[in-house]
Amino acid sequence: MAKWFEKIFIISKAKHMKSPLVSVIILNWNGKKWLEKCLPSFSKVKYPNIEMIVVNNGSSDNSDSYIKKNFPNIKIVKIIKNVGYAKASNIGADNASGKYLLFINNDTSVTPDFLSPLVKDLETDKTIGIVQPQIRSMINTELLDSVGAFLTFTGFLYYFGLLKPYSNKIYQKPMFVYSIKGACFIISKEDYVKLGGFDVSFFSYVEETDLCHRMWLFGKKVLYDPKSYMYHWGGGDTQMVTKTEATIYRSFRNRLYSYFKNFSLIELMKILPAHFVMCELYVLLFFVRLQLNKAIAVQLATFGWIFNLPSILKKRSYIQSKIRKVSDGEIGKYIKKEPRISYYWQILIDIKNYRD
Repeated sequence: MAKWFEKIFIISKAKHMKSPLVSVIILNWNGKKWLEKCLPSFSKVKYPNIEMIVVNNGSSDNSDSYIKKNFPNIKIVKIIKNVGYAKASNIGADNASGKYLLFINNDTSVTPDFLSPLVKDLETDKTIGIVQPQIRSMINTELLDSVGAFLTFTGFLYYFGLLKPYSNKIYQKPMFVYSIKGACFIISKEDYVKLGGFDVSFFSYVEETDLCHRMWLFGKKVLYDPKSYMYHWGGGDTQMVTKTEATIYRSFRNRLYSYFKNFSLIELMKILPAHFVMCELYVLLFFVRLQLNKAIAVQLATFGWIFNLPSILKKRSYIQSKIRKVSDGEIGKYIKKEPRISYYWQILIDIKNYRD
């Protein structure tokens, strides 16, 4: 019996040595109720080499005490006040020791086998820079929260698979996407550092799309892999009708920030006219629906970037000279997909009725 246990220990240790360390970074802001579901699910993950980090981003709900009592091996990075998703993620990465960084929201639950396929994708194909699992909705477990997003000629994103049945065959195959959803994705720490991490000026919203855009410019691909799946409570939060004015403002403003930094001048000239027209149409639609505060938020965001132009141009210069390795034309075939025109209306009111 002793020899049998010794053999199992040796095999387990060998697997551990062969499996690169993954630092799981969970951002938390007053999310103790979510951690009570999220953290136990990680205790069942079969991947043998994980470092768990919770970035407590200005929480005041005794999250620290809960983690220390129930999960003493988890590293807690405490931030006194909420500094936003982007900066807190960068702080988490600074405190991570893993070869790979898995960023995941606290309102999630993972499956035992979800991590190994993601690591395998990055280990076996060095042209892949970011991988997202299939994210299913925790609200309705038959539906997808996210496959990923594609870029359209309007500059707005086409959220492929959003709130659609995950059993549909078109969502069961791996595909390259323009952007993953920040609820869960994996990236090597080396690439994360080279790309400069998340842009802290975004605070929240669009920061994952901006990071993915830089990854594409860096010459690596962004992959959706349905061999891995997990669950996210925040599914379906893309519809503009349900968003707050602050969320809408940041989404519209940050999208333009990202485009001005990342696109070539030629691509900007192609996208911006249609994008500004669409922004004004959304202003009009909110006005007609008597959602005046949302109309004002879109209008302010559409031109608010002008006040930050010097900072944007400085970042643009660095990205175009130091990070960009491929042209927009080279990556266009991977990142672009056009929905039907009805999509732009459905994303405003009820995206479940749109069929991909």
